[in-house]
Amino acid sequence: MEITKYGVTLRRLTEDKIELLRNWRNDPKIQQYMEYREYITPEMQKKWFAKINNEHNFYFIIEYDGKEIGMTNLKDIDYQKGIAEPGIFIYDDSYLNTPLAFMVSCSISDFGFEDLGLSTFYGHVLKDNKRAKRFNKALGYKLCEGEDDKTLQLHSLRKEDYLIRRNGIVGLFKSNTLL
Repeated sequence: MEITKYGVTLRRLTEDKIELLRNWRNDPKIQQYMEYREYITPEMQKKWFAKINNEHNFYFIIEYDGKEIGMTNLKDIDYQKGIAEPGIFIYDDSYLNTPLAFMVSCSISDFGFEDLGLSTFYGHVLKDNKRAKRFNKALGYKLCEGEDDKTLQLHSLRKEDYLIRRNGIVGLFKSNTLL
C-alpha cells in the first residue's frame, strides 16, 4: 500500500524494512521521545511486526525526495468506535523544523478520517515534549480532561477540528519550497 499526497509518499511497512525502523527507534535522538525507551533487539522487532501487521495497524515509511526519512502510523484502530492512535517521527535531521511533519501528518490524517472513516484520533505525548505538544496543538489536538498532571498525557483530535485546521496548514506548506 502506498499513499502519495502533499508531496510525500507513505509506503506501508514491510518485513524487509523493519530493521531500518528498528535502527531508527534505537537511536537516542528518537528513543528519548518514545514511551518505550528500552533497546529493541532484532527478535523483539520481528515479534512486534508479526503482531501489528494487520488491518488494525497501518505503519508507513515516509519517503520524501526519493529518501526514506521517517515513520508514521495509525495504530490500535477500532473501526466500530471510529478511533485510532497516530504517530510520527522524522529521522533525517535535515527535515526537522520544516513543514514536512505537517505534510506527513495531513497525509496520514486524511487517510484515517477520509479513507478509513474514523472520527477521532487519540495520541499520547510525554508532558515534557514541548515540540510535540506545540505540533499537535497546531493540528487541532486538545488535552483530554484529567491529563494535566500525568507524565504521559492523552490528547484527542476530532475529524471536524482537523478539517478546519487542515485548510490553513496545507496553504502554509504549499507555499514552502519543500513542495
